[in-house]
Amino acid sequence: MLIREIETKHILTHSKLPGLGYSINPYVGCQHACVYCYARFMKRFTNHDEPWGQFVDVKTNSAKVFDKDILRVKPGEGAFIASVTDAYQPAEEQYKLTRSLLERIADLPQDLICNGFAVSILTKSELVLRDLDILKRLKKISVGFSIAIMNETASRLFEPLCSPVQQRLAALKTLRDTGIRTYAFISPILPGITDLPATFAALEGIVEYVCGETLNMRCGNLTDVLNAVSLFNKGLRPAFEQNIRSRSYWKSVEKEFYELAKKHAIPVNNFFHHIESGPIY
Repeated sequence: MLIREIETKHILTHSKLPGLGYSINPYVGCQHACVYCYARFMKRFTNHDEPWGQFVDVKTNSAKVFDKDILRVKPGEGAFIASVTDAYQPAEEQYKLTRSLLERIADLPQDLICNGFAVSILTKSELVLRDLDILKRLKKISVGFSIAIMNETASRLFEPLCSPVQQRLAALKTLRDTGIRTYAFISPILPGITDLPATFAALEGIVEYVCGETLNMRCGNLTDVLNAVSLFNKGLRPAFEQNIRSRSYWKSVEKEFYELAKKHAIPVNNFFHHIESGPIY
């Protein structure tokens, strides 16, 4: 594992994510090493030859840069932590960059907070619970967990260094019981592996809403994904390859997604599609 300390010019970067305006990524790369991760496209811009999951750049001056970047934020905007990394990956235990950024946000002038500076965190690590003391100070905060695989054997193949799914579910309950708004991102949905009925049943009562997403293959992840499918269940691979490109299949998945959400009384925020019929690179 290559860990490199770097400095960044900006930590608040413009985002197209709805309702926030900015994203915060204290790290480049991610030690969770999920085989399906779309963020591996970042290798194109970072001069890393290491496989995805085997390098992390640590933006050591994140908190200092935030103090300058926040001055250009408009009233009503907010930040998503994090869009192309996991802000609570193992490196965060040592560097505490995410914690220091949350402290900065919690200490923002009252007028800016009142104007609606919101924070949304998405992670796969129960390490987020370490920062409960700060999260409870934030007026507009939501914390979500990505949950795609309920089967722990499959999870270790596809997302080897994430917190086990039962720990993620327990963390969601803890956050919810603390009064923090919670959500789940059921992503990526993997044909024959993601168990939507079991997932929704597990999420009932511990999240305020869910999002869904099909597998994003436009980032060079397909070979690793298919290898993991074969390791989990070799006989599943032909149907998997057929379904990930099938619009009719994903239409039926989306229909089931909304039906299950209604059954378990969990609002759906969005369902994102990534359906590619041409070459995948």
